[in-house]
Amino acid sequence: MNAEAASIDVAETIRLHSLAGYQSLACSALRDTVKHIAGLQATEPHNREAIARQVGVMLLEAPTASGKTLILGRTLESLRGAVLGKFVWFWFTPFSGLVEQTKDALSAQCPSLRLREIASDRVSGGTRDGDVFIQTWATVAANNADARKVRRRAEDAPSIDDLIADLRDKDFSIGLVIDEAHLNFGTSAKAAASFYLDVLKPDAAILATATPNDAKLEAFEREAGIRVESRVVIARQDVVDAGLNKVGLYLGIVRFAETDEKLIDPEQAALKAGWRQHCRVRQDLSARDIAVTPLMLVQVEDQKKGEPDPVVRVREKLEQLGVPSTAIRAHTSGKPDPDFHALAYDPNVEVLIFKVAVATGFDAPRAWTLVSVRPNRGIEFGLQIVGRIMRVHPAVRHLHKTSDLLDNGYVILTDPQLQGGLDEAVAELKAVRQSIDMVTDHLNVVQFGSGAPVFQDIRVVGAARQQLPTTERLRRIEELVGQGVLKDTIYDQPADFQERVLQAAEAGGERDLFGDLPFVPAPDRRSEPVRATKAIGYKLRSELGVPACLLREQLPQMHEIGAGFSDLVAREFVARINLTDYLVNRNMSGSLSLRELFKGRRETENLAVPISAARAADLAQRAFSFNDQIDPRDLKRAILSALANAAEHRAIEADEKTLRRAVDLAALENESAMREAVRAAQRQHLTVVPGDAVPTMHFDEAGREPARKGAYGIFQSAMNGPEAAFARFLDSDESGTILWWLRCVENTRWAVKLVLPDGHNFFPDFAVGIARRSKPDGIALIEIKDDGETGRLQADRNLMKSRVDHQAYGKVFWATRHGEDLWMRLLYDDGANRLLQHGRFDFANLVFD
Repeated sequence: MNAEAASIDVAETIRLHSLAGYQSLACSALRDTVKHIAGLQATEPHNREAIARQVGVMLLEAPTASGKTLILGRTLESLRGAVLGKFVWFWFTPFSGLVEQTKDALSAQCPSLRLREIASDRVSGGTRDGDVFIQTWATVAANNADARKVRRRAEDAPSIDDLIADLRDKDFSIGLVIDEAHLNFGTSAKAAASFYLDVLKPDAAILATATPNDAKLEAFEREAGIRVESRVVIARQDVVDAGLNKVGLYLGIVRFAETDEKLIDPEQAALKAGWRQHCRVRQDLSARDIAVTPLMLVQVEDQKKGEPDPVVRVREKLEQLGVPSTAIRAHTSGKPDPDFHALAYDPNVEVLIFKVAVATGFDAPRAWTLVSVRPNRGIEFGLQIVGRIMRVHPAVRHLHKTSDLLDNGYVILTDPQLQGGLDEAVAELKAVRQSIDMVTDHLNVVQFGSGAPVFQDIRVVGAARQQLPTTERLRRIEELVGQGVLKDTIYDQPADFQERVLQAAEAGGERDLFGDLPFVPAPDRRSEPVRATKAIGYKLRSELGVPACLLREQLPQMHEIGAGFSDLVAREFVARINLTDYLVNRNMSGSLSLRELFKGRRETENLAVPISAARAADLAQRAFSFNDQIDPRDLKRAILSALANAAEHRAIEADEKTLRRAVDLAALENESAMREAVRAAQRQHLTVVPGDAVPTMHFDEAGREPARKGAYGIFQSAMNGPEAAFARFLDSDESGTILWWLRCVENTRWAVKLVLPDGHNFFPDFAVGIARRSKPDGIALIEIKDDGETGRLQADRNLMKSRVDHQAYGKVFWATRHGEDLWMRLLYDDGANRLLQHGRFDFANLVFD
């Protein structure tokens, strides 16, 4: 028995896969096309190169996990001895890791092929029909040491250029296989085309890809002067029916209520959802006694200069979720794992963190779940990601189409806006129909001359591919009709329907902002006469009981109070919160929205995600920093100490991490309590002092409307509309309750002043003398506000003002006008955290409240 037969016999003891129907058809089509090309070249040897360029290039387009390597390998096996002449094949992959993966696959499933090393074996002697050299383009068509080595002639070994020339001299035809072709026609297209044209000059070339990029392919065609004349397109459904692709793909988005969302780290939420799904698959496999440990893939963004490593960030979050550190591995271009491809088969590895470049080409049959925390990059990336988790593990193939859990892949995204690439990928896969559009027996050479042959194309094109929605069309539709139901269904619609939608939307045109309203020119103010005014003095009416001065709150500077102020605030704050709400682990309830991309099924699951301590700390900064005179670090330290003392007093165990998170959450969720605590601390240091004397004379326009109870006997011109209306309301009192009223002027040294918790001052609009009121000089303070419908009634500053009382004069009364003549009282509602109308404004309340 010769060596070759012995090697085949040994290899045959390995279990060889039977080809699925679509794989057999693809192999036959590729084999017959190569045979046809070889026959044409044998008939017209002088046109050999022209035939190769014009009809010798084939494209195999098949979904990931459809067995492209097996199809290509079995095709090369079937050509041994089946064509006129002998073939030597050069097989190119985009990454060095795929070289070993391809060699392993061909060694196991295509034993009659002899695999050779281009780096160490470049001698043409002993070459056999069907020999295969496997390498990357960078090995032969790049400016690096490896390429220079194999391209340079040495004493002990010829160059690869010499090898190819020698093989051609010995009547070998040169065959070319380019795997993952979408990646081989990028930035290195020019160098690859040069090597293709000047050295390889293949007689037949087979390109294989799951994600055909026509733009890159066309660029390569132009550079190399070739034309992809034949295509074998395999539909995903055929791969599913053969048990090699999962039935469906679920896209998951984690959603939370708007009030809870700010405390959730969306990345950690997505990781939690992905890990939960991973654990479900693992439990199901274990329950069925299937010895397979599933794999969860986590795709991160590229590390930006000066920023933390995203791999480290994600690893920490996974460990916080309880994923064992020993079960997590990572592979990136910056820190490649030399055993990367073995990770997919290592049962001790349950999570693999990777970046976008690694999304292409590697086998991960254990993968059911993928979490992507970076933006998708279009259809090519979407197809590759789909491929990573859509393979069917051989150990579960017998359950194919019987288990909804195991029959689906799961992609969890951090943001709904990231799903575009996956949607496009699924649209592509759904639209592809198996079509074998080959030149075999359909091309006749009708003319030969001194130049290139002219071919008469008499093919009957096979099953046409449905026209796919283009990214540009979808973008335009989304701009016109928004992101509603159409966004979820547009991929399922034919191109003519999309075009009609687009035309209908565009037909609306750009409408005039003001419609058909008539044009009315603005009045020319320059022609209006300017009314001359003369200011006169109006004397303060002390006979009404208006005091000579008003009382103002005064707070010393913080450096005068001392460091104990923060401790005082902390004790007051902790006394106002419920400790047990913050010293226990808390989760936020959200939902995981799942959408099956191929058939459109939707599901929703509840998901509890822990509060993000980092987010709580970031958001809580505002709660500690609302008063410029209080050091937020000192305040936070004081609250942490007070909280720890309170927990110890109540025998509640809490570590420092829990206490720090509790401080942030309590401050974030109890801003009102924080301000009350500051106000309570301020009261212990506030003093009430007389302001400057109320001006004895008010200067205003002559002839102002008289006011019976006005402090200056008139309605001042400086009052705005609501203030003037309220002043008339006070002036109209006939019950004797209102003795006098004074419109205070903000930021003057004589007006009533309150100190707010944020350190700023509050000057109420009116000081009013009230009969029988038990405050100094019977004074009540009144603030006039809008009704909340047209103004800023519910602004944070107003809500803060509404919760402070004057140390001497007591509460401040708030009023708003309802309609023309009705005045309503405003009260702060603690539950709603709003100022709400609370009955008519009654002068009697000014006496006793």
